[in-house]
Amino acid sequence: MRKLALVLCLTSLALTLFLAALDVVIVITLYETIGEKFRDYARIGWLVTGYALPNALFTLLWGRIASILGLKTSLTFSIIIFEIGSLIVAVSNSLGMIIGGRVVAGCGGSGIQSLVFVVGTSLVEERNRGMVITVLGLAFAVAFAVGPVIGGAFTENVSWRWCFYINLPIGGLALTMLTFSYNTTGKTVQETIAHNCQEVQSYRYGQWATTSFWHQASTFMIFDLDFIGFALSSTGFVLFMLGLTFGGNVYAWNSGTVISYLAVGVILVLLWLVFDFKLLNYWAMWCHRKEPTPLLRRSLCLRPGIYTSSIANLFTCFSFNMQTVYVVQLYQLVFNRGPTAASIHLWAFLIATMISVIVIGKAAAIFGQIKPAIVFGATCGLIGSGLMTLIENNSTTGNVIGYCILPGAAFGSIMQGTLLSAQVQVDREDEKFQTMFIEATAINTFAKSLGFSFGGVMATMIFTNSVKNQIQSAPTGIPAFSSVEALIAYRGQSYDGPDSLLSLIFVKAIKDVMYAALGCYGIVFIASLFTSNRRLRLPTKVDNSDAATREKSLPGGDKSQLAPQSTSENDIN
Repeated sequence: MRKLALVLCLTSLALTLFLAALDVVIVITLYETIGEKFRDYARIGWLVTGYALPNALFTLLWGRIASILGLKTSLTFSIIIFEIGSLIVAVSNSLGMIIGGRVVAGCGGSGIQSLVFVVGTSLVEERNRGMVITVLGLAFAVAFAVGPVIGGAFTENVSWRWCFYINLPIGGLALTMLTFSYNTTGKTVQETIAHNCQEVQSYRYGQWATTSFWHQASTFMIFDLDFIGFALSSTGFVLFMLGLTFGGNVYAWNSGTVISYLAVGVILVLLWLVFDFKLLNYWAMWCHRKEPTPLLRRSLCLRPGIYTSSIANLFTCFSFNMQTVYVVQLYQLVFNRGPTAASIHLWAFLIATMISVIVIGKAAAIFGQIKPAIVFGATCGLIGSGLMTLIENNSTTGNVIGYCILPGAAFGSIMQGTLLSAQVQVDREDEKFQTMFIEATAINTFAKSLGFSFGGVMATMIFTNSVKNQIQSAPTGIPAFSSVEALIAYRGQSYDGPDSLLSLIFVKAIKDVMYAALGCYGIVFIASLFTSNRRLRLPTKVDNSDAATREKSLPGGDKSQLAPQSTSENDIN
């Protein structure tokens, strides 16, 4: 029964993560379709960013909520919120409504992407974490492989709305499997629901209206959930990204509006860091409160093994998003391929990603080494990103496939390695191990989601500004266009071959995006050299009492307990 429950639980986690990852990439092939339909290509990068930005920001909050409510309850809520957001997008009648639905889905997706890895790695011994992450990483990679193809097929043959309707039945199946396979308290589903209802009913008789209740609630929101830090970070990142979106499109870069967005955004993010690292602790001491729990715990963030791996993960995802989106755009805008045919070329990235995930996971389980995988991935990414700048209007399919292999291998290696590197920085002997383990995983996931967020906006900003600048200096013969989306719509209706002036303009803009991705991998390579040498613990013997503890902890309830591993201290550098 234990093995069956473990298999079912991992299957539900993989299916859930598949959905969350699918929503990142299924929209790649929708850029041209939705941009033309709603006449707003300048904001089309928010198809990815609208999902990925709240995905990043709420990741840290979900880690805090999970520490309080338990992993299963938190993961269940995140799946439900994700499904609601998908439904909003599917029935949208404006780009604003689509972006709003993507934001809601991103809030749920953030819980999925952070908590799935915590639940999965908590079910097995430390030496087997690499294999669990391999299974989950493959689900992530498969979503990246089939997502654009599914999106293209739905767009061409049914409707782009089915790219989001599809989440509803798959999410329902994953949630059902999770409900019956993951339970660590031994309670039945009915008992868990009854217990939660009793807790809610305890406040029924007037307690909601008392001063004492609201005082406790406000201090809980400030010191335990860090809502002030969340408000500062959310507002700061949104304003900064709006500045990048509007700059050179809606307003000039030197306009007061764009400068205000960028400057205020940076200031608020810096205030968030100061508040979480310093001011919140002083405030708690002044109020005679116990130690607060900020979104970014200073003791974790300043550990070299965590912040170096997070930097590597952030810029890897930044670069990967830019490259995948604009390889698809290359085939659509320059070679006039349909969404489905264009998206198939992403398989060069993603087959390499899946192979690297499998190899790195197996190697980590056998040898316990993590840093070599990160350095290897950074090296592949740097070389591969350099090759991608060689893309031209006369590049063959074979050329482009060859250019994509190394960046794909880099993404799989770094995504896998940096998560393991962050997790092993938490000492198992720490009395707050469970909370710290969740938060270390959340920080890594935060970096990944933030990378995807900035990648989508930055890539669109670089591309649209490059196209506009080239058109302004181009010789006569190009019709006048009021916007880039109008140019793209004209291109779809009046395609004039890969050697035309418009093709050369698009290729130059895509190459500019690839140069930016190359710069990101330069940062990744430097960060990889400074990642931690700490290894996974490889036990010399199995402790029977530990096995019994884990046997009891798998089937049943709500709050997850991370059972201790039998380890040898000689296995850590």
